[in-house]
Amino acid sequence: MEFTNQQKLIITMLSDIHAELKIADSLDPDFVRRAVCEGQGWALNWKYPGMFEDPAEDPENVKFVANVLDMWSMLEDSFKELNAEQRAELAVAADPFGEDVQFPGFDGNNEYELLAIARIFVNDLERWSEFTGRINNSHMRVTDGYQRMFEVFDGIRNDKIQSHDFGLLNVEQLAQVLNGRRHPSNV
Repeated sequence: MEFTNQQKLIITMLSDIHAELKIADSLDPDFVRRAVCEGQGWALNWKYPGMFEDPAEDPENVKFVANVLDMWSMLEDSFKELNAEQRAELAVAADPFGEDVQFPGFDGNNEYELLAIARIFVNDLERWSEFTGRINNSHMRVTDGYQRMFEVFDGIRNDKIQSHDFGLLNVEQLAQVLNGRRHPSNV
């Protein structure tokens, strides 16, 4: 959902009035103002589903971040369930990515829009709450690696769904996804 400058001004003024009147049990005026002024109108559809008659489809960046958060959630959950022997096996099979499987975030310099989207999902929309306080600046570009990882992950997830296996990933599957992060020239 995109807004013109005039619409942003009107929404900002109405949000200020709403906040000053301390209207309870309604929209969050601070969130509305930030979403509109920061160009994150997509978040309004997520925060207030059903409010808009024809909600716009989420932008590609929003879909990408949702996929990445979903993938890393499964990776972390699966890693937590491994015993010491399985963790050692993963550390070797997915070196150096398999030693400590934690979402590194997005690059604050080059992927700041993705970082902002992830923070909105976790902090404002309270989705993927396991990442609360952990949407970090990775200090390096990660999107290409995440895209490669997600392609592997999506294939494994689809296979699991077709076989009615709704469990976590095993060591081999974790290694396959984590190794997807490698640059093709380093394989």
